[in-house]
Amino acid sequence: MALFTDTLISTLDQLAAQDTAVLDVASAEGIDVTAKLSLAQNEVGAELLASGARSPFSPTSSSIWWPGIILTSNLQLGSIVVTPPLQMWHTFRTLELIYRDAYYNQLNDRYLGKWNAYKDLSKWAAGLLLQTGVGIVADPVPIAQSPQINIVPGTLSAASYYVQISWVNSRAEEGLASPITSVAAPGNSSVQVTPSSPSANATEWNVYVGASIDSISLQNTTPIVTNQPWILPTGGLVFGRTPGTGQVPNYFRQLPRYLQRG
Repeated sequence: MALFTDTLISTLDQLAAQDTAVLDVASAEGIDVTAKLSLAQNEVGAELLASGARSPFSPTSSSIWWPGIILTSNLQLGSIVVTPPLQMWHTFRTLELIYRDAYYNQLNDRYLGKWNAYKDLSKWAAGLLLQTGVGIVADPVPIAQSPQINIVPGTLSAASYYVQISWVNSRAEEGLASPITSVAAPGNSSVQVTPSSPSANATEWNVYVGASIDSISLQNTTPIVTNQPWILPTGGLVFGRTPGTGQVPNYFRQLPRYLQRG
């Protein structure tokens, strides 16, 4: 699962899945949907941090859900995993903001109804998150940045390659893979992939390559040492597993029910 700070939590497709008209409404009313996604994420994050600061459990208290695990720091957004309730909260908050703006643009009661409906759904999703607890990872691995890709001498035929990488921490936990980067290699060459800007806790990395976006898969049999590049071997690509979805929570942290405004 992605971390809260990896990328935008919800996508345009997820907004449209909840409300088939929202993208058309946003276009007609001149509303920047990406800006609303970002604003909603900022608001959700601020409310989570505020709720964490009010928590009756000290930073050194044991986890409610996973006995034996100690909370060693205050709540940090970079340690929060995007669980389904959190993703729904962000989606509904974004829809709430879009229809709020649409209503104030036109004072249209249809928009007012949807604004209020998504406001209620946003509160419901926030409450669901509190019931299940906020998913936390003890050693968060952020999403990897796009790697450096170089064409090097080799024996392979001309081909295009699509590349992603991911970082791995000392607990063998893998972060979210980087955005896809592509390269066209000429004949009698190979491809060298070098990771950039490793996270402070990264000890190894994985490389995923495919001849198309749909065929990207793991190329290394064991994780690669952080400062070591990877070169496509003379045998060409292999077919491994697809990129992972990020870390899963090590424990869940309950927060007091102080989240929603209004």
